[in-house]
Amino acid sequence: MVATHAQQQVVAAVTQVQPDPALVADVYSFAILLLYGIVFAVMPLLAGLVLAPRETAPLLGAIYECGMPAFGRARSAQFGVFYYLYALLFIVFEVDVLYLFPIARVYREHVGLTGFLEMLFFVIVLFLAVAYVWKKGVLKWEREALSLH
Repeated sequence: MVATHAQQQVVAAVTQVQPDPALVADVYSFAILLLYGIVFAVMPLLAGLVLAPRETAPLLGAIYECGMPAFGRARSAQFGVFYYLYALLFIVFEVDVLYLFPIARVYREHVGLTGFLEMLFFVIVLFLAVAYVWKKGVLKWEREALSLH
């Protein structure tokens, strides 16, 4: 089969097209970033496998490994829930800060009244959550608050 003149022109035009240098630089940058991400994610795992000491002490396999032999049943131990509620409250405020920083950054660049009202609503909901938690007594750290009655 002989290629026609139009087909030859298309093949010549396609082979002469040069890639955009900016696009090639972006692809190379992304590839290097991806390679660095993979290396820095895998390297600590491999270093732990190679360099970590191998211990076979029987207490290392215990449920609560702290260097002391476990006794009793795990069901008999009761843990107060207030510590976990306090930790959850901290996490909630961490997430809120993650939302408020970008909003504050964009707010400087002309968000307008709508953006301000949205941020005000968000902060009011946070305040109501703190008031609810305070009323429930989660923020009390006295010994009476930690007892389970």
